[in-house]
Amino acid sequence: MNVRVISKNVGISLMLNGSVMALCALYAAFNNFDTSFSPLLLGAIISALVGCFPLIFVKETSPIKLDEGFLIIVLSWFLCCIFGMIPYVLWGGEFNLVNAWFESTSGYTTTGASILTDVESLPRGLLLWRSSTQFLGGIGIVVFMLLILPSIEQHRSRISGMEISDLTRGDYRKRTFSIIKIRVSVYIGLIILEWIALMIAGMPAFDAINISFTTIATGGFTIKNSSIASYNSFPIECIVAIFMVLSALHFGLIYYSVVNRSTKLFKSAPTKLFFKGFTTVGLLITLNLLFTGQETNVWHALRVSFFQTISAASCTGFGVADASKWPMFSIILLMLMGIQGGCTGSTTGGIKTDRVAIFFSSLRAQMVRYMHPDAVVPVKVGKSAIKEDVVSMVNTFIIFYLLILVVCALIYCATGMPAIDAFSTSVSCIGGVGSAFGAEGPMGNNSQVPLLSKFIMPFEMLIGRLELFPFFAIFYIRNKR
Repeated sequence: MNVRVISKNVGISLMLNGSVMALCALYAAFNNFDTSFSPLLLGAIISALVGCFPLIFVKETSPIKLDEGFLIIVLSWFLCCIFGMIPYVLWGGEFNLVNAWFESTSGYTTTGASILTDVESLPRGLLLWRSSTQFLGGIGIVVFMLLILPSIEQHRSRISGMEISDLTRGDYRKRTFSIIKIRVSVYIGLIILEWIALMIAGMPAFDAINISFTTIATGGFTIKNSSIASYNSFPIECIVAIFMVLSALHFGLIYYSVVNRSTKLFKSAPTKLFFKGFTTVGLLITLNLLFTGQETNVWHALRVSFFQTISAASCTGFGVADASKWPMFSIILLMLMGIQGGCTGSTTGGIKTDRVAIFFSSLRAQMVRYMHPDAVVPVKVGKSAIKEDVVSMVNTFIIFYLLILVVCALIYCATGMPAIDAFSTSVSCIGGVGSAFGAEGPMGNNSQVPLLSKFIMPFEMLIGRLELFPFFAIFYIRNKR
């Protein structure tokens, strides 16, 4: 194992982390040196100093090997979460070590769950840093690092192959650097468009940039205690919902459709499945709320049902209603949306719609083969035939995903959490959904979660954000040097 090449590249990600922290400190300075200035500045200095040491002392590095690439990915995420705690811990308030670890990891992994009982008590600089962690997490710290640093040109393809799934790359055939550039262009473009749209709708500029960061990252952090419901504005809800949907779609196909003025995005089988999924669930929840008397106004029922469904399907976690008080039928549907997630090539979490489509296509093919043993039945998603090794990988991923989800839910139950809270929290953490149900719902927080669960939950968030295999692969690395 080449420690030099690992430390150098992890150091670069920490320096990037420190640079964004410094920008937030600068904003705090412009905001009359609010109480977050010193914590942010010290955090930026510490992150940058630790990150620059490998760059100073490690001059030459050899090409990155597969096992080293996995370690770079995992360590970059883990250490950025650790160093991202520093401003929280130094600021104090509700942030003890465990709470800071939870909040920092929830930000970087774009989960959006929070331990804060009063978000609005935070100074503006710290609120911006909190949203910025989701900005960094949504773009992928490592992908961002590979894009802006030409000094590691030779390593791009090795690392980005682990950060961007093969399912994503199959839909638009470009060189690795082009893929990264496309992803970043769409990501930044959507943030700017939403920021402008929200300000036109009447949202203050500071609120709008924070919400834009966390919408496009499908993270769900807000700067208000009652999430999006605080604004009580239908135009704002519509804008946020539209951008949650866009953020859940394949960024490569969005880019292709805009540049070539094509409708390819909406002809994609996973896209159509995603739209059918949240539309059907939104209508079912609307009917459920009306028939059970939870809602009496049809228009309001449609409004809250579709917003919460899109929020769950995109794994964002924003709220305009307390879905924890809804009938169990609606809660289960929302959890299923969170388990599925959006499309590959987006910033969403969950299993991903593409994998779900492949799974059901393979299930259908298997049933046909069972009835007709000699039949040759290809697994198809839309018009595309899927290779057997990809089908096997997808099915293994889904089984492994659900296994981790259930095991973590059992652990949370063992620490004293109620069953529905434990299961929905596990769905939330591994899928990056943010809001669970019970006290941890869209209008609640995780402040009352048992300490042990609060410590373990960030690890489940990291496992989900890294899409399982890179995280566990590092335990199978053998040092051959």
